[in-house]
Amino acid sequence: MKILFANLFVSYNSNSVIRNLKNMGHEVIEKTYYTPEDNYKDDRLYDMLKKDVTDTKCTCVFTTNIWPLVARVCHDLRVPYLAWSYDSPQNLPTNQDLDYDTNFLFIFDRAEVELYHKEGIEQMYHLPLAADVERWDKIKSSGKSYDVSLLGTLYESTLPMLLSGMDEYYTGYVSGLVEAQKKVYGYFLVDDLLTDEFMAGLNQLFREKNPKMEEDVTKRQMAYSIGSYLTYIERLSLLRLLGSRCDMHLFSSKIKEETKPLLKDITIHDWVSYDSGMPQVFKDSKINLNPSLRIIRSGISLRCMDILGCGGFLLSSYQPELAEYFVPDEEVVLYDSMEDAVAKTMFYLEHDDIRQAIARNGYEKVKSEFTYPKQLQTMFDTAGLK
Repeated sequence: MKILFANLFVSYNSNSVIRNLKNMGHEVIEKTYYTPEDNYKDDRLYDMLKKDVTDTKCTCVFTTNIWPLVARVCHDLRVPYLAWSYDSPQNLPTNQDLDYDTNFLFIFDRAEVELYHKEGIEQMYHLPLAADVERWDKIKSSGKSYDVSLLGTLYESTLPMLLSGMDEYYTGYVSGLVEAQKKVYGYFLVDDLLTDEFMAGLNQLFREKNPKMEEDVTKRQMAYSIGSYLTYIERLSLLRLLGSRCDMHLFSSKIKEETKPLLKDITIHDWVSYDSGMPQVFKDSKINLNPSLRIIRSGISLRCMDILGCGGFLLSSYQPELAEYFVPDEEVVLYDSMEDAVAKTMFYLEHDDIRQAIARNGYEKVKSEFTYPKQLQTMFDTAGLK
């Protein structure tokens, strides 16, 4: 099969996807384009893609993450469009161009897929991510030993800015939502409580305060704002709690200067590359943390798959699909509160044999069940491609 792989942005796992597609016997034509400012409309990019799809006579077009503009090109030319997203939620303010019959759009978060289905978008499919175990096996541990590591951003949120424009009622309501969601893992109750009536009233308030406001704040944007704020609070709290108890390392970028004093007990490292630095960290750490982005409603993030695929020990906040696909306390370890996270961290630091056995089991599960060839073949079967 001839596949046009369109690079529209720097993607963590594109190299793994392309390598495995080739190993599966497919011809891959890789084209790199500039990233459009608008995911929906860019006449120049549309014309470039249309020409390349036509000239290559490809069987299908493949992208990592979902690009409505690519979907429109493929629909107009009647060529199947396959996309596999490692981001959740999708940064798409509307469902425009998502409902074409030529679309086969795969998301790793089942709950997000269900939301799209409720909105009438049947071209969304659930597919867990994969780990490139063969690739990671070639990278050996450097011999360094970090007790506990978190590789990831602390996240910034627009919630404080949004709160500054609310009156007492809306501030209280949103603050209550944040406090309630803090205590709940495995279910994003914000989805149920951000009602259409609430959002209509909130946007009316915003327009009264700012008559020049051009677009309403959508429910998706508000949910993401709350979710990213919760993630920042959780990651910061967990780092502070563990920093006073063990050798805690943070590999991150763009940490605000005002945040750094709050991390005085943490060893802060620069961001590392996905291809070599990331697997090195996962292999060299006794415990790898995954305080999941709270807006990821049910799915298993790429970080989790890569930690396990590197043979690392994964301690993650509770995610329904982690508990579904992996055996808790045998292949992964999950926590459902800050207190639980700290207690489990200290326990597994003190029990090397148990921790190492769990890491081995998690590695073997990913190696057998979550490989790129297996997941990619599921995509092709779903699209009816051979």
